[in-house]
Amino acid sequence: MLKSDSPGKRFTWLPVTTLASGMELRIPVHIVTGSQPGPTLGITAGIHGDEYLPLAVVREVVQQLDPGQLKGTVIALPVVNPLAIETQTRHTTTDMLNLNRVFPGDPHGWLTEQLAAVVCEQFLPEIEYLIDLHAGGAQPIVDYVYIQNDEGMSRAFGFPALYRPAHPYTGTLTGVAQDHNVACVVVEMGGGMLENDLYLARGVRGIYNVLKYLNMLPGTPEVPEQQTVVTEMSVIRPHKGGLLYPGVKFEDIGTVVPRDTLLGTVVSPYTFDVLEEIRAPYAQNLMILLRPAITKVHPGDYAYMVADAASA
Repeated sequence: MLKSDSPGKRFTWLPVTTLASGMELRIPVHIVTGSQPGPTLGITAGIHGDEYLPLAVVREVVQQLDPGQLKGTVIALPVVNPLAIETQTRHTTTDMLNLNRVFPGDPHGWLTEQLAAVVCEQFLPEIEYLIDLHAGGAQPIVDYVYIQNDEGMSRAFGFPALYRPAHPYTGTLTGVAQDHNVACVVVEMGGGMLENDLYLARGVRGIYNVLKYLNMLPGTPEVPEQQTVVTEMSVIRPHKGGLLYPGVKFEDIGTVVPRDTLLGTVVSPYTFDVLEEIRAPYAQNLMILLRPAITKVHPGDYAYMVADAASA
């Protein structure tokens, strides 16, 4: 039982297992219990180990929250996958599995599946709402909210671009949470080691917006005058590996560019030849994820995500 009737802040751990090194694998949990009754909001970060900004957002929120102003409870898991955080990878290197594709997990399965099972068995039954925080990783930056089963909560987070997929990924934490009748929102923000202060502030404000939307805090959510909901999005991956020179920069995130706009150029670091030009596929392309600096890319890496602006 993670929740408490006593107002205040508390820290604990969810034990998972013992590793071959003898170290205990466990998930950190921060609980903020309000002075008045209300719903329970879960916040998760660190499902992928190369996404650092969400951890900082959770830290700021937990430190800033005043239990005296809060109705209900906030349960935050800032590092859902400690092993991936340690190795700075999207997957668990022990079994090479992506945690956010194996939920609800298996207590008798691979290590990553055991980790997922603990989250589903001990965390999800405690919450009614969930914000799952992600970022673009070590190199790309990203900026949108992924609509799940509560569009109002997704809009309340306050990002200009929202995506409603026709076919959501399977094996995700929020997919299983919805099976538990938990209202969910997935936030993709920042990354790439750039503009962290901007996205840190936006992430904290977004969580406070949701707390206000749920009447867990006083006040009204601060949302943009215009929000765009798109239903068609493409992940653009290079066919060649090398150095990716950006054709679009940080300031282009969230803007619309026309068909055939040069998004990036893959160059051989050995011969200096141009190996590939990556161009915008739609008539009007809403820039959702991009690489704003020169980076190494492998064939098949996430390079860009663009939404079809006509699908709004």
